[in-house]
Amino acid sequence: MATTQTIRVPAPELFNPRTGRLDATRIARELSIPVTTIAVAIGRKAPGVRKHPDASSLQSELRRIYRIWVTLVELFAGNKAVARQFLNAPNRSLERRAPIEFIETGDLAPLELYVDAMNARQLI
Repeated sequence: MATTQTIRVPAPELFNPRTGRLDATRIARELSIPVTTIAVAIGRKAPGVRKHPDASSLQSELRRIYRIWVTLVELFAGNKAVARQFLNAPNRSLERRAPIEFIETGDLAPLELYVDAMNARQLI
């Protein structure tokens, strides 16, 4: 008897159900930030991101924000409200900057490293 393995995609609500691609508008809504902030974070102009929020050309950069978000939600046991609070609270390990500041300025690399380190150690 063959067994079927179910693979679950974290945060399917962040994907456009029609195209199957990440959607900048949905990500912005989930993080409670403006689409303009997502556009800055991925180095794009806001009008273009608003017009085509799931464009294939945006996917590689949207995946970076997606990975940060789903990792934080998993670290906080699925509690999205606490994950949002974490994003907005100053953090000693990030030179007292709030993690959201890295998204707002498009400087995702330090935040990615920090979230990966948190995940590897399972520490918050």
